Amino acid sequence: MSYVVYALLLCLIVWGMRFAGKDRFNEDFMSLEATKCLQGICAVCVMLHHVSQTAAFREAKELTLFPEVGFWFVGIFFFCSGYGLIKSMREKGDYLTTFPRKRLLTVLIPFYTMTLAFAIYDVASGVRMPASQWVLSALGLVLINSHAWYIVVITLLYVAFYFFFTRLKSERKAFVAMGLFVFAQMVLGILWGHLAWWAGKPFWWQDPSGFQAAAWWMMPCALWYQGEWWINSTILFLVGMLFARFERPVVAWLKRGYWLKLAASFVALVGFYLASGRVMDTFSYWTEFGGVRSLGLGNKYACLATQTFLVTAFVVFVFMAMMKARSINPVTTFLGKIALEIYLMHNLLLMRFTPLIASGSGGGMNPPAPIIAGNKANLAEFAVIVIGGGIILGTVFNFINARLRAFAGRSGLIAARG
Repeated sequence: MSYVVYALLLCLIVWGMRFAGKDRFNEDFMSLEATKCLQGICAVCVMLHHVSQTAAFREAKELTLFPEVGFWFVGIFFFCSGYGLIKSMREKGDYLTTFPRKRLLTVLIPFYTMTLAFAIYDVASGVRMPASQWVLSALGLVLINSHAWYIVVITLLYVAFYFFFTRLKSERKAFVAMGLFVFAQMVLGILWGHLAWWAGKPFWWQDPSGFQAAAWWMMPCALWYQGEWWINSTILFLVGMLFARFERPVVAWLKRGYWLKLAASFVALVGFYLASGRVMDTFSYWTEFGGVRSLGLGNKYACLATQTFLVTAFVVFVFMAMMKARSINPVTTFLGKIALEIYLMHNLLLMRFTPLIASGSGGGMNPPAPIIAGNKANLAEFAVIVIGGGIILGTVFNFINARLRAFAGRSGLIAARG
């Protein structure tokens, strides 16, 4: 099954690929059309990543390329977002003036339509939560969909961008402030850890009855920034901003001795991949659960540092490669338009169809037992449902969100074409 998926993904990538001739480059490799197509491919890869992380796929050794690389593809989204902000600010005279009602609502509307959909699903499924958790989930202060962390992070980055670039008189100072904001998120994300370690007595969760006596918000990954995925690719937002700021001289420099620099970027990617693997095997982000009465912050920062270099190397290599070979086709163009909705909505299918590949509800911190049919047909069925259904749900919710944005435009809340 894996090889069929890999072949289809490769076809999606090479279909419509344009190779620049000798001593020539694709001058449109950073165009909106090209980057949207890339994001469409990344949305599919994120779904494959989440499918591959299930116990059944891990045990069956299927889609083994994807379990540990999800943050690579999210890094592409952050890079394109940071790049787009600076390009738009420089090309549109009123960009900052209209930014709150144009840009922010384009991510907040999908976030809250998704939240409503997940709330309806939870109610229909008989999910029980304290009233406080329902309220905070409805507001978005607690995630009803764990995948929605991206919207929280990107919204905070957008708010910081707007604040710094409208309040600081110097653009250089605004860039420095954005850099400090991104790094502060990374540092604080590590300090915050995976659960409310600061609540109750020290190391309360290591007691045999620690979780039984804990409130819902003290559980692992219940609050914002409780998980390395919140912070291990956000550096690319800043990298994208800086690239947009210095694009012309950087691209001119990359074109000189291009093949040597492309090879160097690939070597760096492989090197950081191997280094990150070694560090992740030696240390861990999840030091709170290592049995030692220590938060293990040094281990966490070592993991974050290597993953930060790795995801940066990956994004640099991808866009350098696009200077010579970039792909645009009708399918990726369509997927790029609904990429955000795909990202947000496919978790509904992961949850709803888990019984195809797992049995039981698990107990405590233990996951359900994996189910693997002799011919792995259930795994293939699950993958098709999640990927195909994710695209269908993405299409439906993209249509809904577009209508809501149009309504907001007519109401004066957001420009109709924002």
